[in-house]
Amino acid sequence: MEGESVTLNPDLSEIQGINEILWRFGASGPVIAGTDGTKISYPHLTEIFRDRLQLDHQTGSLTINNTRTTDSGLYQLEIILNTGPSYMTFSVTVYESPPVIDVEMKSVTEGDSVTLQTDVTELHGDELIVWRFGDEGKLIAKCDIEAKSSPLHNDTDGRFRDRLKLDHQTGSLTISDIRNTHSGLYTVKISSSSKQTLYKRFSVTISGEAAAEGDTILFGTHVNEEERIEEC
Repeated sequence: MEGESVTLNPDLSEIQGINEILWRFGASGPVIAGTDGTKISYPHLTEIFRDRLQLDHQTGSLTINNTRTTDSGLYQLEIILNTGPSYMTFSVTVYESPPVIDVEMKSVTEGDSVTLQTDVTELHGDELIVWRFGDEGKLIAKCDIEAKSSPLHNDTDGRFRDRLKLDHQTGSLTISDIRNTHSGLYTVKISSSSKQTLYKRFSVTISGEAAAEGDTILFGTHVNEEERIEEC
């Protein structure tokens, strides 16, 4: 993710007779970092890498700090040995970080339905709608408007089976017959080539099941046995 660090580790511990190590950005790009085993240099430290590269002369690993999406691409390592050069290539993809957004709180009674509103009034036809659940970001629903695909409800563990409905016109998600296992964080991302990406987060908490007409309700007094004896 953008802003994080990544280390490209070639694991040169088993390679003998290394005279020089050279890192390039792009298959035929300029050398951005190099070492002869004692001295480290950054000969073509361009603006996009300024003060963000760190080369370990012992392991040959290259660390890119505070990554940007512009750091995505191929990184080629040239290892100059006594017997000739050897090459390794690393492919790096840096994803854009979602903006810091507030969490909308939702409190729902078990058994009821809840709709997580995106506040989108109308989609423009090329949106990709993705809903995720939990801190681990488990995909639970997706719809590709441009591909005219039907909403996909992904439910690998059966938790949301037959309970999800994604509105393909607004991107809102409805959860019906909600249970305690549905408590947690929900995140929606609506991306489009024609407008800015929308992010929203919801924290859903579930309270006890509501009593229906005709049900029996027991109110506990929380009186212990000792108190009951004394009162008698």
